[in-house]
Amino acid sequence: MPNSQPPPRLDGDLDRVALFQGVQEAFASSLDILQLVAASPSRALFVARDRVLRRKVGLRVFIEQDHPARAWFERETELLAALDHPILRTVYAGGFMRDWAWRTVKWIEGESLRDTVARGPRPIPGVLQLARSLVSLLDYLHTQRIVIRRLAPSTVMIDAYERPSVTDLRFANVLLDAATPDPDSSKEPFVAPEVRDGSPGDPGSDIFSAAALLYFAVTGQPPAPDPRDIVAPRAIREACPVALERVIMRGLRPEPPGRYLTAVEMLDDLASDLGDYNVQVPLAPDPDQALEDPRAWEKRLRRALGDEYELFEELGSGGFGRVYLVRDLALEREVALKVLHPYLTVDPGVVERFRREARVAAQVVHPNIANTYDIGGRAGLIWYTMEYVRGRNLARVVQAEGPIAAERVVEILLDALGALDHAHKRGLVHRDLKPENLLIEDGTGVVQIADFGLAIALQVKEGFLGASSQSGTPDFAAPEQLLGERVDHRTDIYSLTLVGFYALTGLLPFGSAPVDAILARRAAGEMPELLTQRPGVPERLLRVFARGAARDPEQRFTSASEFAIALRETTHPTRGLFSNLFRRFVGPT
Repeated sequence: MPNSQPPPRLDGDLDRVALFQGVQEAFASSLDILQLVAASPSRALFVARDRVLRRKVGLRVFIEQDHPARAWFERETELLAALDHPILRTVYAGGFMRDWAWRTVKWIEGESLRDTVARGPRPIPGVLQLARSLVSLLDYLHTQRIVIRRLAPSTVMIDAYERPSVTDLRFANVLLDAATPDPDSSKEPFVAPEVRDGSPGDPGSDIFSAAALLYFAVTGQPPAPDPRDIVAPRAIREACPVALERVIMRGLRPEPPGRYLTAVEMLDDLASDLGDYNVQVPLAPDPDQALEDPRAWEKRLRRALGDEYELFEELGSGGFGRVYLVRDLALEREVALKVLHPYLTVDPGVVERFRREARVAAQVVHPNIANTYDIGGRAGLIWYTMEYVRGRNLARVVQAEGPIAAERVVEILLDALGALDHAHKRGLVHRDLKPENLLIEDGTGVVQIADFGLAIALQVKEGFLGASSQSGTPDFAAPEQLLGERVDHRTDIYSLTLVGFYALTGLLPFGSAPVDAILARRAAGEMPELLTQRPGVPERLLRVFARGAARDPEQRFTSASEFAIALRETTHPTRGLFSNLFRRFVGPT
């Protein structure tokens, strides 16, 4: 509806109220005029409701019959009506009414890129969506030999779903013979330098304009008028993906030959690092595919991650799949992303257990538990994200520095036991404690446990998978796990004790023995000699380890807190620690 208070006249020749009433009367048979959105002495924009189709439309009216730009408006209407692209504003109808030329267009519930960036730079996923949309439009137009020549933040609308729409093609090369002089074009930072100098432009000119819009969206600032003075986006906003910065800066090169040759080349460069949001990949991949090749993994994952995450580097791998350092582009933070191997995700039961366990793990919050953030998947891959701990896992620490002092091992185990006590009281058992899952933070040395709930989610009918080390052998699994018996919180106590053995000696508790040999030795209560590997371990600590790794769960500590109390007591000064040492790591109690 029109404003309740008549707006001021724009000049002596235009009265908004009179204009509104005149348009309302002229289009009464087909449109309900709802609001005057913008007006100048020569043209006006209204939002209206189509009486027949019952939808909102935009109504553009060129008021002055003899205005030099009148023919330009009519030619642009014809051009827009002849084109069909998802992000180009659709023209529904056009014609003449009284002395006016008019057209109805798709009404976009949103605001211009200029207005939305006025509140701050756009979210990174929205910028990537804008990039793909603009490049797709350019490819469509360039195949028809149409060059837009001038894209600006005021001519790009963004709706509530971050979808962009280009609203006009007034400065396209095919309309130059009808265009009126534009004195401001030489100062427009979103126009390619050669177009500012009067050139009709070419596809490279549009690539410059698209890159300038992306620069504006990601930094909140227009690019410098002289391309040689443009500051790289990441210097302004560190969260800008490297691939996006590369594409922008190449598109903004001063000379057209230095830019992308085509819009498709520009899109391919972006997709090479950030993937293609709409890519289709088989949901049930052939197990014989070269997915063990890290490059094949990375290529497939980049395309699946789309606009959600920027992939930096691989952090590790295991029987479940691989873990990568990525940036969450929506929240602009680094996270660890663990992606399951595709041969696991072909089983719907595995996928459902994985989702269920991830939801449970996400509810357990503790300073010594790496937080689980999100779970997702696309194109046949499934992943979850967790807190990225800057540091190394215990396995890498031992590999790099050798066996760890007993006092430090106790500190590590106490951190882990605090996390286990918190989780066990909430009914969550880890089931896969191993050195790779104990993350040690740089600087503070604080330990965080990763992968709660993952082991049970990945159990398969063919055999034991959950408590596997990186080498694929169950080096830290409790006997009841290997036998397929019931597990509980005491299973974690056993595994953590073996982790302590590894930290003290730098060796796997049972070496590289086959699974059946390991199982036989554990069933018989046979355990490795700790003192032969690490002489001088305090007797009290040996006794604690003996109980923690007892064959029978009933003989172990009853809780993580009880285990922790016993460990703390080992740090008290005692005499005779090096006499009457245990000859066995664990034996009958």
